[in-house]
Amino acid sequence: MRRFNVASVPGRLLLAVLAVACLTGAWHLMATGLNQLAQARQMERMPQTPVAALVKGPYAISGQVKAGRENLTTPYSASSAVYVRYRLQEEYRDADGKRRTRTLEAGEQGVPFLLGDDTGTVAIAPGQQLRAINWNLSRTYHRQTGARIYSEWALQPGDTVRVIGQYHPDRQQMEFSGLDAFTLPALVSARHLAANSGDRLFAAAIRISGAAGLLALGLALLLTAAKIHRFWVYVLTLSVVITGTLWTLGIARLNQEWTAIAALYETRYQQLGTPGINPRVEADVAALHQLIQRSTDGWLDHWMFRRVVEDRLPALELDAHTATLAQQMVDSQPGGHYAHTWKSLALSGGSALLALALLFFAIRTLKFKRLIEAIPTSSSRGLSFGLAELKGLVDVDDRHPPVRDPLRNQQCVAYDYKVEERRGSDNDDKWRTVEHRSERVPFWLEDNHGRIRVHPEGATIEYPKHHSEIRGDRRFTVRLLEPLVNVYCLGFAGLDREQPDRLTLQQDHGSPFLISARDEDELVRSRGAGSFVGTAVALGLFLFAATAVFAADGNFSPDNLLLAALAIPLVLSIYSGILHYNDIVFLKHRVDRAAANIDTILQQRHDLWPNLEEVVKASLGHEKPLLKAIARLRSIDPARISATGKLDKLIGFERRVTRTLQARVENYPELNSNEIIRQFITIMADTENYLALLRNSYTESAQVYNTRIQSFPDLILARLFRFRAVPAASRTAE
Repeated sequence: MRRFNVASVPGRLLLAVLAVACLTGAWHLMATGLNQLAQARQMERMPQTPVAALVKGPYAISGQVKAGRENLTTPYSASSAVYVRYRLQEEYRDADGKRRTRTLEAGEQGVPFLLGDDTGTVAIAPGQQLRAINWNLSRTYHRQTGARIYSEWALQPGDTVRVIGQYHPDRQQMEFSGLDAFTLPALVSARHLAANSGDRLFAAAIRISGAAGLLALGLALLLTAAKIHRFWVYVLTLSVVITGTLWTLGIARLNQEWTAIAALYETRYQQLGTPGINPRVEADVAALHQLIQRSTDGWLDHWMFRRVVEDRLPALELDAHTATLAQQMVDSQPGGHYAHTWKSLALSGGSALLALALLFFAIRTLKFKRLIEAIPTSSSRGLSFGLAELKGLVDVDDRHPPVRDPLRNQQCVAYDYKVEERRGSDNDDKWRTVEHRSERVPFWLEDNHGRIRVHPEGATIEYPKHHSEIRGDRRFTVRLLEPLVNVYCLGFAGLDREQPDRLTLQQDHGSPFLISARDEDELVRSRGAGSFVGTAVALGLFLFAATAVFAADGNFSPDNLLLAALAIPLVLSIYSGILHYNDIVFLKHRVDRAAANIDTILQQRHDLWPNLEEVVKASLGHEKPLLKAIARLRSIDPARISATGKLDKLIGFERRVTRTLQARVENYPELNSNEIIRQFITIMADTENYLALLRNSYTESAQVYNTRIQSFPDLILARLFRFRAVPAASRTAE
């Protein structure tokens, strides 16, 4: 099975198409979410106007339904109604035996009706716009007969409803057209307006955060399609685009919202000049002004209120009776418009936890990508001790022959074999593993400069070849890595177990070990795409968590939206800080480990000098300078010498003493058979090359670490967490 290649032309085209789809979806969700937010806020400001106070324009009224000139008969319950939405469903089982439901019949009907309160009656004319009206009604009829399910949502005479519509005094009726100009929904609801407002606010939070997540995902896919995988580019792009989009659209929508508020208030305000105006009309305008002021929250809202309402249309001067009526209308407006407080807090907490989990996954993936980028590709000849990256051709020889896979009997150096059996029935029919085994053998990795042995035990292998067969109720699958295949290897270059003066690529605790048939560029892009996508989804969840927290207290203003938008750069800044801190810690651990390995070898060599001194005293007691030199080496602490940068001096002194000893041994043949001297000379010779490899590894690691902590932005973290530079090489300090 061929792995999808995001670096290929078809893969990049597909990513570009998905990116455009995500960006389009983000724009739609953002526009609808901001519109719902504006509607929710506008509904808060609408006083429940008495029928007797209707003059002209949009109103929110409440009353009892009365039959008009004609009524409807509902199709299933045969009840009298002025509006009905009905649906007939049927239960059935599909080909897999799963129970499903399909709709056989659905529709809605409505006729004009009357709505009355204690001040009067007004005609409600839905006209031909039934589908454009939000009929928020409870289900009034439900019955199941056999496999068929009958449901109705009816508005019947005697029901109490709330209506948002436009009153036309010339026709003396409420209609539902032209409400978009006032950012109001066409609504007939059995629930209070506060509940409807809360539902819109909750939906707005979901849509806005979903839009931010899609926007981040679309940008991630677009950058991957454009072959841009630098993390700082992604962070900068997300911070600017998402925050800028939310701020630009939020402020633009706020301006439209307050323009609609001003138009709504001005429409009613202009009616006050009519002679003999009903005091209830004045009370209604005053109540609208108070509710607008009460719902104003945040510095942006207050600034817009002063600019478009207070400075243009000052508050009315009312007599005592009218002021009392206005205050009664304001007091009757229920508080706590948000009915999803606990749900919002629970979803906010769950979203934050899920976002953290995704962010952890993204950090791990991105950390591995950055590791691949940071480690230079070595040749087999220039390989140094420590974490290394190589590319070459898989080869085998007679000493380490290939194995054969159990399915096709093909030669390979590693395979993963799995046998699955189909068990269960109907919906529980699944493939279950009954056998799973793998085998790996050492192989050569050959490049233009030579070859190096690879021990694949413990490696993560991305197998390039895949075979699968189904025999009866069993499925056999094998993945294999064959000889003569070009692979990318990232692993630890350590001493060969069979030949200590040679390095091999092998597993090491705490270090990644990857063998892949994909090239480095594709690995970087795939890891980058995975981390970008994980980050994008996490950012959407973080934004939803922030939005839900702001809304959970029953208030949500544009200021809150702008503050929630700041969660994106804040999270990305913390994210970047964690990545850079982990990089510095990783590089510091490499230096410490290289230094510790050098100390270990020096200690092994140092442990030989006491025993050697006893032999020399017994056999070469007259060699006073040699004995003095050995005594001096025995008294030196290797750890202190390494820490003070005098390692070269110590090693040079050891070499001179060793050469002097070897020269004296040649003059005394009986010493050649001494086991301690033979062991000493063998260990000193074996560790010499190993020590050179370790010193090269230390020097290289120290240079990389010192460069990083002196570069921006790692310089800030290094000073904040007190990372200090280390000696770039072990040179004599004197």
